[in-house]
Amino acid sequence: MKRCIVIGSMPVDFELKSILKPDDFIFCADGGYVHAQKQGVVPDVIVGDFDSSEQPSYTSAKVIKLPCEKDDTDTYYIARQIVAEGYTHAIFCGVTGGRLDHTIANIQMLKFLEQNGVDATIIDKDTTINVITNRGVTLQPQNDRYFSIFSLDNECTGVSEKGGKYQISDVKITNDFPIGVSNEFKGEPVEISVKEGTLLIITTKKD
Repeated sequence: MKRCIVIGSMPVDFELKSILKPDDFIFCADGGYVHAQKQGVVPDVIVGDFDSSEQPSYTSAKVIKLPCEKDDTDTYYIARQIVAEGYTHAIFCGVTGGRLDHTIANIQMLKFLEQNGVDATIIDKDTTINVITNRGVTLQPQNDRYFSIFSLDNECTGVSEKGGKYQISDVKITNDFPIGVSNEFKGEPVEISVKEGTLLIITTKKD
């Protein structure tokens, strides 16, 4: 497994070192390097147009300066690098909680990574976001959280959920009706699968 961590410019509301492994490669997107520095995390590469922070003047990391006017966001540029460099797993932190349009862009980025063979996850203190395409995944029980599924395509077919409070088997869900919102764990693993299409999976802490 070749894994990387991406730290975005939104606030990081948990201890980064709690998820780091010794061989993780660390990218920072734009002002993400500030959050890394505050927590004593040393990035390997810093990427950005630095419109939300000053470009670092001294760092041991490689700095890639991007133009302000471009098609990719800073984070999406990193996603393309992740694919090009053969990473199989990626964790994104500090990429939610700010502008809604950027959050949606980052969810779309997860689909891009999934389609290119990268198992990617967005996390913050209370939420985990994944996507799966034409496959299944197992969620470990987290009784203090809800889990929800949504179709990122016009429709997803052959969708099943086993082990949760509400269970479905081989059904179709569409992107215009949120039938999969707010399911609950029952103290056992939950199996989610889709035969055709891309599912968005969100776990979020209960109030």
